Amino acid sequence: MSFFKNLSRNQKIVISIGAFFFVAIIIYSVVTLITRIGKVKTIVKYAPYSATVSLNDTQIANNSTVWLTPGDYNLKVEYNEHFESYETKITISEDNNAIAGILEPLDDEGEDYLEKHEREVSDAEGQVGALTNQQGAKQKEKYPILNHLPINNSLYSISYEYDENFAPIVNVKADPEYLDVAVEQLKLLDGVNILDLNLVFHTPTEFANYQQNSEEDPAAFIKTAYGLSDKYVINAGKTNGDYYYTSFYINDYDRALDYAHYRVILKRQKDGTWSAAADPQPLFTKLSVKNVPEKILKATNSY
Repeated sequence: MSFFKNLSRNQKIVISIGAFFFVAIIIYSVVTLITRIGKVKTIVKYAPYSATVSLNDTQIANNSTVWLTPGDYNLKVEYNEHFESYETKITISEDNNAIAGILEPLDDEGEDYLEKHEREVSDAEGQVGALTNQQGAKQKEKYPILNHLPINNSLYSISYEYDENFAPIVNVKADPEYLDVAVEQLKLLDGVNILDLNLVFHTPTEFANYQQNSEEDPAAFIKTAYGLSDKYVINAGKTNGDYYYTSFYINDYDRALDYAHYRVILKRQKDGTWSAAADPQPLFTKLSVKNVPEKILKATNSY
């Protein structure tokens, strides 16, 4: 206190002003941190940067960084009559933390504007590319099979598309003669859990519509249920609790070939009869078969 008394009036003013700004900075920093709790740091770069960017009809600053509450928003980007307005639904999250793009010019004046503001266009394109790479890396981490696809050769193809939730649907296309080769390829993919996939097989089959029947022998039940012709051979299956699983395949006697193995799961009912717990598939997944224990699915896939 004595130190402060010994200071000149000007020195006291300088120190007081400095203390005031220091406290103000601390208060501002604390308030800023509190207002950002639970929010996502989001980059906004939509060329032209003079365009108006709105979320749920509330304008946010273009070419800036904003903090947004995670969730769904209605995005609207508008400029002038020389550019097409853009409107869509977006989701802001830790994995989707940028709003970037380029408005489509409608005429020569719009084209000229973008040419004169080439740096803005390049900057926005760079942000779009960075976001795409970021999302792609996260998707591959979440869905390891994306690290291996697409696979295309003369025998089969394994590709993917996204569903409405941006989760991959894995499409396997193969003629019956090469279906087993494609299935084995899927099983060999490093880090991929077959049970977690959304698999769709595009292979022609001759199975009739499922018909419930009273055959006690599982093989006879399967043959009747799916109208299998004599060219199909049904393997001896295994029983696990109330479940019975096996596979059947095409035996091409003329060419001495066995191919197109399909797996099937039966469940014994309370009255002792069988019913299909899952229709024939080259491989089973948790998405394709409901209410069947994973250990049964895994055992069947390995059969």
